[in-house]
Amino acid sequence: MSRGVRLLDKAVEIAHREMAALEMGNYDEAVKLADRRGEIISQAWSELETDATDQYRRRLVDLTRLQEHLTALASAARDVAREGLQRSRREKQRMRGYHQSIGQALQ
Repeated sequence: MSRGVRLLDKAVEIAHREMAALEMGNYDEAVKLADRRGEIISQAWSELETDATDQYRRRLVDLTRLQEHLTALASAARDVAREGLQRSRREKQRMRGYHQSIGQALQ
């Protein structure tokens, strides 16, 4: 097995670890793993050998599927965070209005 194919196998493994990190809410770790995965894929491209193109293709298809799943997980996490921020803003506005009405009532 060529070095490039081994690198792509490692990238697939890292993608699985990245997926686990996203599912556990460990976003900092997921970002680090994504960066590392990108570096490894770049290295693999520089190692491409013409006799290993079928093996590359299979691994790249796997990586593409994993990337689609990772993107869906990250989008869902972003939506949850956005919803939490919006809820927090509404609560802050509600509390501000409450304090304002109490201040007026005490005058």
